[in-house]
Order: sequence, then structure tokens, then C-alpha cells
Amino acid sequence: MLQKSFPTYEQLLLPLPIWNPKAWYYGLMNLSLKTIGKLSQGIQIGFQYGFDSGVMLEYVYKNQPKGLTPLGTLIDWFYLNSQGWRGIRSRSQLMKTTLRNVLQSYQQQNIPCHLLDVACGGGRYDLEVLQEFENYAIVATLRDYKLENVTKARQLATQFGVTAQIEQADAFNDEDLDRVLPRPNLVIVSGLHEILPNDALIKNHFRQLYRILDPSGTLIFTIQPQHPQLEMIARTLPAHTGLPWVMRVRSWELIRQWAEAAGFQNFQVQMEPNGIFGVVTAEKQI
Repeated sequence: MLQKSFPTYEQLLLPLPIWNPKAWYYGLMNLSLKTIGKLSQGIQIGFQYGFDSGVMLEYVYKNQPKGLTPLGTLIDWFYLNSQGWRGIRSRSQLMKTTLRNVLQSYQQQNIPCHLLDVACGGGRYDLEVLQEFENYAIVATLRDYKLENVTKARQLATQFGVTAQIEQADAFNDEDLDRVLPRPNLVIVSGLHEILPNDALIKNHFRQLYRILDPSGTLIFTIQPQHPQLEMIARTLPAHTGLPWVMRVRSWELIRQWAEAAGFQNFQVQMEPNGIFGVVTAEKQI
């Protein structure tokens, strides 16, 4: 059986020629999303904040269809149950299970946990797990560069009764990373690398995270080796930047090379059932 090929990142950056039937197809789809599609609350949020934004992900995690009129709610149900968003929710469950297992291991070994999430979005997956460890002293720092995500994470922390330092910061800025005290022995990067096309930025990020991670620390990060809706998303949906949401998918083999070059080892990879997203744990090589 021939493996289905997908357009490359560079191909998706280019507009389709007017004579290409796909140009008409995606043009009509985009028009539908911007008109009748906006009866769906999820699609409204996507056009306001970006379909890859933390606000959008928080809505997807909650998975409660809403809309203007019953038709809008129905559209929202179909939207929230698209293959990509089902994969995102599965990734969230994998992330929570992985985080829970690491925290339990630290607790059993009487190792104090200093947790840093460099781009937490609304922080739901962190806070839901931290809520379970009220009898274990965890120093948690949750960060995001978007103020609306920081505000949402603070609201959720209050709602869940979780104590955490929640602040606005740039995940790729060395000065911001150096300000984290105490030095983290558990770092989380969830859903960040997948939405950024710059390979050099991501490759260097592994070096940055290795540098700030405490010896014998753990890194948890996510991967996206493929996406079946790659072209539809690129041709119809805006990202948080306001530009088309063109994703650069990266194989696990490539990501592993970057992480190993930075000094990480002992990788454990779990993929969600759709095979779109994965959660990886790695250890700092001393």
C-alpha cells in the first residue's frame, strides 16, 4: 500500500493558483467558516485568538459544544470532534498521566519537585494534576507569553485551590529562563514546538532547557510527527499571529537527534491513539 503524501511546509506557504480546484474548495470552506461557521463558539474563538492559541486549547479541553442557535451548537459539536481536536484531548490525557507518574516517582524517593512549565497556556493539565498532590511540597512555576493565558491559569489555580507561581515570560528568552528559582528539576514543554516553524529555534530550545534543568532532572515534551488535516488547516484557519496556520510537522527521529545533541537521554515515547501527537520524557545526562 502506498503511503499518503502530504504537502511540505514550504508548499503550504505558497497560495494555490486560481485554476487549481483546491483553491476554490478551500476558498468556499473559508467563507463558510467565517459566516455560518461563526454560529459555533469554538470557531468564533479561533478567529478571535487564533486556532492554535491557549484560549482555543482551553475550549477544546473542556469539550462542551456551544453556539448561537441549536445549529451553532451542532456545528460546534462537529468542530470539537474533528480528528485533530480529539488527538489534542488524548494528548492532554497522556500529558497528565506522564506528569502524574513523574511526580509520584519523585514523591516516593523523597525528592522535592521544582516544576517549570515554560508555555502552559491556560494551565489546565498542570493544575488538574497538581491538585492531586496537596500533601507533597511542589514548587510550581507556570509561564506563558500571552497575558490572557496567564490570567486564565491564575483563575483555574484559584478554582482548583492550587498554589503556583503563574507569570508572563518568554519560553525562548535566556534571561527569563534564568530567573526561575529554585532551579527546576522537572520542565514541561507541551504544544509549543508544534506550532512554531523555525527549526533552529526549537533545536536551540533543547540546549536552553538542558542548561537550566537541575542535574538528574526530567524533561517532558510533546511531538507531532504528522497531521491528516495539514492542508485544510493551512488554507483556511488563522494562527495566533493572524497569519495562516501552517504547521511544520517533525519526525520523532529528528526531534530525538536534537534532544540527544543537547545532552538528553533515556527517552520514553507514548503516542495517542490517532498517531498525531506524542508525549516524551527524557533525562538530563550528567
